[in-house]
Amino acid sequence: MLKKIAGLLVVVAILILTVVPLQARAEMEYRFWDKDTIFKDFAWGKTDIVEAIDFELYVGYPDATLKLWNNITRAEFAAVLARAADVSGEPGPKWYDGAVNGLIAAGVIPDKSGDWDAPITRLEAAKWLGRLARAFNIPVKDPNEYFTDTQDPEATYARQTGMMYGVDAEKKLLGADELMNRGQAIVILLRVAKNINVDLPSDEEIIQAFKEAIEDVKANITYMVQTKKPDSSAYDKILPYKRVTRAYFEGAQKAMMAGFERGARTSANIEARNVRVVEKHKGIAYVVAEGVNLDLQISRPTVSRLRKIDGRWMMTQGAGNKENDIYYINEWRKMLGMTPLF
Repeated sequence: MLKKIAGLLVVVAILILTVVPLQARAEMEYRFWDKDTIFKDFAWGKTDIVEAIDFELYVGYPDATLKLWNNITRAEFAAVLARAADVSGEPGPKWYDGAVNGLIAAGVIPDKSGDWDAPITRLEAAKWLGRLARAFNIPVKDPNEYFTDTQDPEATYARQTGMMYGVDAEKKLLGADELMNRGQAIVILLRVAKNINVDLPSDEEIIQAFKEAIEDVKANITYMVQTKKPDSSAYDKILPYKRVTRAYFEGAQKAMMAGFERGARTSANIEARNVRVVEKHKGIAYVVAEGVNLDLQISRPTVSRLRKIDGRWMMTQGAGNKENDIYYINEWRKMLGMTPLF
């Protein structure tokens, strides 16, 4: 049964790299030297962390590390929170000004006071999340929830809406005075993105972006088949729509190169059939389709992730959370009148 599941859980990147082993593909797509900490130290949130990375809500450090145990600063948390909420404001001299100004305008952050390079406490993060829940009309899940180490109304509201959980569920401790680390912040990012359901895009808008992303994928395959040489600068030259992110583009090139070295075959003669939007929010969406490689005669359900970036829906890294993919593939099958697989 597990082998059957593994064979079904594929995304567009797998379709075009058919002979590349699944394990090697995962190695390529996470691209972080310390990715094992996700599963060893942050097992409690591994599903959400991987999913947030797939949506490129968190991109890590320039040295290809995640550093999940590192504290996250107020500026950094504002930046990633703005990304997850799809808000932006007036840019300024500081790299974080656009994010902070956007969150202030949205009513999430009260003002610009304080040291933005200082680590953010869990209490302040909870206050921001409580205001965010109000600003974006996120519904209360349990009005009886509370924290025992703070009575702050915004922090309490963050808990009641499910935007913020504590460090000790039994004692209902927020850990108010503790500093938030990056692993905790990443889990919150996905939670935020999946709970903002205002200003929803139409299915047609997302599907059109998906179809254009497929044309970019095909252009990238054709380029790599011809050159056998990864080139990040080719992004601006060869993609007709630029609907895949640079991270997706570069990751696919590296994965194809690894496949070529193993003797893999690939083809740009691909189609996406029965395209459906199975879940959408303000800034992220899941699209499932029947991915068909006409030359290699392979047909499989594919799960793709799109995120709204600077006003444009873009296909993000093609990794995919295998456990979640089962759910989305089954939802897609229901839409088509088919019975769930598992």
